[in-house]
Amino acid sequence: MQTTNGSAIKKSEKAKVIIYSKPGDGKTTVSGLLPGKTLVLDIDGTSQVLQGYSNVDVAKIDSSDPHQSILDFYAHAKANIANYDNIFVDNLTHYQKLWLMSKGEKTKSGMPELKDYALFDNHLLKVIETFNGLDANVIYTAWETTRSIIQDDGQQYNQFIPDIRDKIVNHVMGIVHVVARLIRKADGTRGFMLEGNQSIFAKNHLDDRKGCVQEELLMSSINEKTGGNK
Repeated sequence: MQTTNGSAIKKSEKAKVIIYSKPGDGKTTVSGLLPGKTLVLDIDGTSQVLQGYSNVDVAKIDSSDPHQSILDFYAHAKANIANYDNIFVDNLTHYQKLWLMSKGEKTKSGMPELKDYALFDNHLLKVIETFNGLDANVIYTAWETTRSIIQDDGQQYNQFIPDIRDKIVNHVMGIVHVVARLIRKADGTRGFMLEGNQSIFAKNHLDDRKGCVQEELLMSSINEKTGGNK
């Protein structure tokens, strides 16, 4: 087994990010604001908001076979990765719905079987691990939900998290560098929370920013490459 001393470890130059929020808060638009060229997989049909963004190419998922479609998208992204700085998968919440619906269509009840949920969990984790291996920034979106957390002292609270199946959401959040919640202020300004608290799950393992405006999600890594300052 090969080991590396901590003094030689460098932070990744390619960010792996999950952004989440309520529907309509501007997640898809982020793909058009990223620096460089972006390849988008439109899963939930919201790519029309990208009209006019010449730095974005959009592929649409085949909802009749989402499993094969996302594998085909990965193959296309990998084959053309030299042309893109960012891969944008929009969104995981709707993908899990489409995937399970496709399984349900093959059963008498019209509902997925119990084994299908476990199969999906393994599939999604493998998909994310595989996409994370691409030589590009990889950004996944999800809608938001809440979970109830009970502490050792019995105190209970609700926490906002990405809307991904309970059994794997912690794993998914653990294998990316950044989990960011997109919020919209009363004045219309949109930005990301990059540091979590009891009520909101967020993390940032790339830099020391605790938040940023919508268009600066990946600005830290760009500044590090160019020697700029934030």
